[in-house]
Amino acid sequence: MVEKITDIKPGAFINISWNQKKLMLPYSPRVGFISFSDKKWDFRYNLEDNIKIEEKVPKLYELLSNGKYITHECNLKN
Repeated sequence: MVEKITDIKPGAFINISWNQKKLMLPYSPRVGFISFSDKKWDFRYNLEDNIKIEEKVPKLYELLSNGKYITHECNLKN
């Protein structure tokens, strides 16, 4: 468990309870955002200027087989 999102290391994962689904997504390092993805779901925090993390505005993308996606807005709970 990490205290700050910037402390995430390879091998980390995130647990998400959303819309009666339970997702466990592995960390997927990418340029421009912090991502947790299993190639069906992609949970992201965008980076401002590749430095500052927009922690209060994460997005959950449902990745479809045709290459398109559905964006789901997120509300974080402690």
